Amino acid sequence: MAVATLSSRSRRACAEAASVLLVLLVIAPSVAAGGDTNGVYEPCADAAVQRGDGFTFGVAFAARGDFFSGGVQLSPCDGRLSLASKGAKLAVFRPEVDEISLLTVNTSAAGGFDPATSGGYMVAFAGRKYAARSPPVFVSNSSYTVTSFTLVFEFNKGTLQNLYWKANGCSACSGQPSFTCVDQSCAISTANCTGKGGSVDCSPGIQLAFSGTDKHEAVLNSWYEVSKLRQYSLVGLFSNLKDSLTSQFSIFF
Repeated sequence: MAVATLSSRSRRACAEAASVLLVLLVIAPSVAAGGDTNGVYEPCADAAVQRGDGFTFGVAFAARGDFFSGGVQLSPCDGRLSLASKGAKLAVFRPEVDEISLLTVNTSAAGGFDPATSGGYMVAFAGRKYAARSPPVFVSNSSYTVTSFTLVFEFNKGTLQNLYWKANGCSACSGQPSFTCVDQSCAISTANCTGKGGSVDCSPGIQLAFSGTDKHEAVLNSWYEVSKLRQYSLVGLFSNLKDSLTSQFSIFF
């Protein structure tokens, strides 16, 4: 498992928006320096990728209506939205193409990022020509917070065509008093979250999956693998792993 950080070029790409503390956890070795052929690091630029490349995309946090202009949803790259002036937050990630990955946005630190105060919704996006963007998905408000998401990338010959959220369903939290079902996803009572009076780490976790073909027309298979793993929770898996590692390291301090 590797921990990847944002490159300096990626940081510049989001310099106009307030930053969010990010961690990228990948269920595979990180891309070797010579194995990444994609030199595009800005989420608003177009790229054609192959399996094993890094792929840069953004996640914008804002109110649902802020992603629309004239009743049409636009890409956060579109200046007509003026998201920065509306207090939107921007996160930039660079996962490895066709690897099962988990992104986490740290909201548990004192005084840290709070999705609810930024409008409570998020949109994933990348590219300019096709301006691929996901529908806005609910993250958090003063009542409930969703902590687990699955984001699917659809590529055609290495170019991103579409992004969409795959609902995780609510069977895992059915009957639990601290949870409710919001848009077919389990949402915990925000009052139970760290920083809101509770002790639960409600940092959103985003499972990534890739489908379609790369620029050499090789089939991207990670969506099929994720669909088989949906009976398990990658968010829970990483949470348990984090707790295990913390316990192991604590004996040295």
